[in-house]
Amino acid sequence: MMQNRYSQLLSMLLICSVLFLVATPVNAYKIQTPASIKQAVSEYLTQELDSNDFTINGVDSRLRLKQCTHPLNANFPEYAAHIGRTTIEVSCSSKRPWKILVTVYIKKYLNVLTAKHSLPTGSIITKNDISLKREDVSRVRGGYFTNASQLINMVVKRPIKIGKILSPALLKPKQLVSRGDDVLILANSNNLKIRVKGKALMNGFLGQKIKVRNMNSRRIFQATVISSGLVKVNM
Repeated sequence: MMQNRYSQLLSMLLICSVLFLVATPVNAYKIQTPASIKQAVSEYLTQELDSNDFTINGVDSRLRLKQCTHPLNANFPEYAAHIGRTTIEVSCSSKRPWKILVTVYIKKYLNVLTAKHSLPTGSIITKNDISLKREDVSRVRGGYFTNASQLINMVVKRPIKIGKILSPALLKPKQLVSRGDDVLILANSNNLKIRVKGKALMNGFLGQKIKVRNMNSRRIFQATVISSGLVKVNM
């Protein structure tokens, strides 16, 4: 009799132990769902970018992160780009903190300057050679221009096809001063403006600093090219 009761009690204890072991991994803590992590990323990017031009890679469903008791934090890591393929850090600041990186792809649409028609090598860019086109610049390699004033009088370095996005690699500044040219040197000293004749000792394009010689004093100094045959020096 006692042996039967002992056997029944032992059986009940074994059953309870098994149930406890089975239930513990599931009920120990709630899991942060991948959907909630993606939602945090989506809300952050929508607010940060003021657009929905992004895609979020799937969050690994095998993750077993404890459900955060606080709202999830999402932000760009310091090293992360804000365009193209990049990452967003999602973190939890509760008693058992965690953080993960989520891969995203961010598009950015801008009106960029393109070739209105084919442009041969050596062409001088005018306003009639360029047109604006809306492009996803996250996929543009080599840079781009958005302001026509940046391109006017630039020189084509190699042939450009119609519709091609104009980039710095395709163009170079127009040479405004050649070595040996006579130039006019404009010097500013307080409210006094002085103009003297000089000679360029280097080739130069707009905004470039070149060496020039003052033909009166024979002194050599650096001046900035501001237009064809005109350089400026601040006294």
